[in-house]
Amino acid sequence: MYLSAANGGGSTVVANGKAEREWETFRLWKMENSDHMFKIRVIQEQFMGLNDNAKLVAVTKSPAQAGIFQIIRNKENKDQIKIKASSNGKLLQVMPNGSVKAIGEPGQSWSNSDPTVFTIHIDKNKQMDGDRQLCSFYGADQAIKFLQNHWNSFITEEDFLFISSKGLNAVRIPVAWWITKNSVRPSCHPPNYPGYQAVLDRAFDWADKYNLKVIIDLHAAPGSQNKQAHSGSRDGIVGWGDAKIDETVQVIKALADRYASRKSLLAIELLNEPWAPQVGLDTLKKYYKAGYTAVKEKVKNPDVYVIMSNRLNTNDPTELVDFASTFDHCVIDVHYYNLYDSSFNTIEDNINFVKTTRESQLKSLMRANGARVFVGEWTTEWNVENTKDEDRKRFADVQMDVYGQASFGWAYWTYKNKYASWSMKDMIEKVLFVYEKEKLD
Repeated sequence: MYLSAANGGGSTVVANGKAEREWETFRLWKMENSDHMFKIRVIQEQFMGLNDNAKLVAVTKSPAQAGIFQIIRNKENKDQIKIKASSNGKLLQVMPNGSVKAIGEPGQSWSNSDPTVFTIHIDKNKQMDGDRQLCSFYGADQAIKFLQNHWNSFITEEDFLFISSKGLNAVRIPVAWWITKNSVRPSCHPPNYPGYQAVLDRAFDWADKYNLKVIIDLHAAPGSQNKQAHSGSRDGIVGWGDAKIDETVQVIKALADRYASRKSLLAIELLNEPWAPQVGLDTLKKYYKAGYTAVKEKVKNPDVYVIMSNRLNTNDPTELVDFASTFDHCVIDVHYYNLYDSSFNTIEDNINFVKTTRESQLKSLMRANGARVFVGEWTTEWNVENTKDEDRKRFADVQMDVYGQASFGWAYWTYKNKYASWSMKDMIEKVLFVYEKEKLD
């Protein structure tokens, strides 16, 4: 039987699961300065701990109140582990009725008949991704070294020169909420202000030098707005909502204040890819209104826009149209990826979908005197194998033709990537990406 959080969390943890379902899947929060100590989170976001009878439960959502456990691995068989509760020094032990208590004595055998021995199955598809997760595993000092090396080498001044020389006119730069000086440092994350802020300052300097516009995109909000690592999630759970609005607005206000006078500032995007239904529409609108006000209070240039991203996973892609159209110089951001729809298996499936459905979707968002529309992310990656360069060029061409109709233009995700189809730079150098420069009016 598998360890299972009953109801996914909120009560006991028992050994009665017959399969590797969500209730039997746990997230390990590695403790700083230790390779073996963890907090353990269940699918409904509670953390494991012991009750007064030393029984294993998952009832608290506060990391500060969570139990800490030591994972002890068998040197002869790394899949075998014992789990020691720090609160009483005892091993978790499966009782005859399937309940789990911290009553086992350390130092016993690794026999399969020993009720303190567990087999751990690690999800090989889950990898550390993003600086928050890197820090939670390696610690702040090592993560800072990784980040500084990355910032100083991945995107350089030569890249801004390349972008400008190829006729592109803007860059969309993702940032995380802890970039600002007044942000509270998230647990297990490097306190990298002013180092992090200096990277964005440098990007503005290069944009000024090479006559490029800059869109600041808040890609990671406090708590994570879409559960992905790029949104600052530590373990794949959405934690952004009403309680995080004020804190997020303060980040937007600080960014707007710092870059208000920069001639290259084109827009501030309030939030990237909020996920429905965990991020409710009313909550999002409340935040967008407050964030818009914060930008306009700090930025006096009337030509600077505020961008509001559509929710992902929503049934109504037009849900922000009427709301956003009540604000001056406002933009709705949509992201179009065929890649995540398994129904497009051929080249023609992908191309025809862009020509018909995507074009129709785009037109449904545009209103006379309404908010502008921005296709803020798209790519030439798809679920088609063994394709030729000319096929990918056709896919790029049709997307640029359709997305070029957007009233605020488009941005490719991403400029540089180790995978060529995700890399605009590689696509341009291979002459698979040919476009005409459009001036922003």
